[in-house]
Amino acid sequence: MRWGGDQPTLGDGVVEVRPWRGDDAQWVWGACQDPDIQRWANVPVPYELTDAETFVGVYAPSKWQNEDGAHFAVVDATTGDLLGCVGMDIVDTRSAVAEAGYWTSLPARGTGVTTRALHLLSDWAAESVGVVRLELLIEAENSRSRALAERAGFHCEGVMVKRSWRAGAHRDVALYARTN
Repeated sequence: MRWGGDQPTLGDGVVEVRPWRGDDAQWVWGACQDPDIQRWANVPVPYELTDAETFVGVYAPSKWQNEDGAHFAVVDATTGDLLGCVGMDIVDTRSAVAEAGYWTSLPARGTGVTTRALHLLSDWAAESVGVVRLELLIEAENSRSRALAERAGFHCEGVMVKRSWRAGAHRDVALYARTN
């Protein structure tokens, strides 16, 4: 796996994915008040401002510095407005496997920006870092996220029954993967 230097900013003319900045914390906190983000994304509930400050100021930068993950803000390429989050964590260095995740703020949902951001992350992970297999673990009931994964070139490999514990119950999780 190949790392090094500063975390890049990636773009396609419509969206950019860039490293998180400390001044993004207030926006992250506000976005994560959305019940859908709290329901489907792996975020603390309730989501406090200190959670957002820790995410953008400690967690995301340390993942990059430790060369075991990359977490990005998704922004509008023209305005710089924040739209969501996309990232990955290395789960098996020897096999070059990583797990990706994403969430999108309510105003940006349905616009295609998260699909674009996931494409940017996936291509960069394969070409620059050497990730051979990028996985997504999506709750089986989350049909919108599953459709997004498929639009981004991921294939469902099956459903793992009772794979996740969230909100007081076991949840079935669909395993999606993109291989290079």
